[in-house]
Amino acid sequence: MAVLVVDNGSPYVKDITSCLDNLRQVYDLKRYDEEFLLSNYQKVILSGRRKNKKEINSTNSKIIKTCYANETPLLGICYGAEIIALTFGGSLHRTDLIQGFRRINVEKQTKLLEKAHCDVYESHSYAISHLPENFICIASSDTSKHEIICHNSKKIFGTQFHPEKSGECGTDLIRNFVNL
Repeated sequence: MAVLVVDNGSPYVKDITSCLDNLRQVYDLKRYDEEFLLSNYQKVILSGRRKNKKEINSTNSKIIKTCYANETPLLGICYGAEIIALTFGGSLHRTDLIQGFRRINVEKQTKLLEKAHCDVYESHSYAISHLPENFICIASSDTSKHEIICHNSKKIFGTQFHPEKSGECGTDLIRNFVNL
């Protein structure tokens, strides 16, 4: 079965699909407002976004809840991580625009990322403030307390940064996710 990539209007969606192409991973790319059947997919990746729209938030929250209920592995990138946190009761805060490469420190080893630290690409104006219940922080940086989050018993992950723009470290993370 394929991976579903949900395009929320991120300028980096082509980088996600290029990464999946390089990994020889079968995927379907669907805009958030297109019709699709989640049960047709083995895993789901939520892209970032450019604009805050109620419709994007509502659609993504439904996808997240369905993935949770059906035990479908989910990776939320940037906005994707933020909407995961909000959907389960976490909170965000506004930041100055954070853009460029930053070093993240991995605090808990997981199957998603096994390195102690790596340099990743950031591009966001919001960050996760408080994690929802049953979520843990895997990695942090000097600009974001929650760079990688995950549910403590489900395969639900979020990255504040853009692994699709983060070179070898980001490719490793996406590879590890699709190989879960």
